[in-house]
Amino acid sequence: MAQKKLPIILGQKEIIKLLDQPSKTSLIGLRNRAIIKTMLNCGLRVSEITNLKTSDIDLENGKLRVVQGKGGKDRDLGIPPVGIEILKDWKKKRSISLFFFSTLKGKRLSVRYLEQMIKRYTLKAGISKRVTPHTLRHIFATEFYRQTKDIETLRLILGHESISTTTIYITLANTEVEKSMKSFVGH
Repeated sequence: MAQKKLPIILGQKEIIKLLDQPSKTSLIGLRNRAIIKTMLNCGLRVSEITNLKTSDIDLENGKLRVVQGKGGKDRDLGIPPVGIEILKDWKKKRSISLFFFSTLKGKRLSVRYLEQMIKRYTLKAGISKRVTPHTLRHIFATEFYRQTKDIETLRLILGHESISTTTIYITLANTEVEKSMKSFVGH
């Protein structure tokens, strides 16, 4: 059986560069940065971000609900404290809309818009890797596993039916360890 190609992930410096790209003075920049941070902090699929309703987010308790995710399943997720402040800022300034992340006129964002937005910011940041919204999900999953070593909880967070789908992140995390060891100077 051929080995599956490992997903691309970004290093910490590249993530910071990517997050630095949306305008800090515009409403669209605030929204886009909030979207990127939410994807990086919660591991949502692009369709889950575009379908996220205002009623699905409880910022006071740091929770969000993915309704009818892949496979038609709902799941409840915690929002890490590092991601709550930008969501509160966006909530205060956004248009009234059924969708939490919407156009300035309150309409649902398209998946295509998010794909193009991530591609545009990646190029602007000078990142040569092919980065998509799903890359942000891979980054979340790899970092979550690296910090917790809890593959079953990660499976539930990502909404995977089978643990075998989730185990790719064990390999990714271990690959990152190997890279770090190669740059280790030693005594």
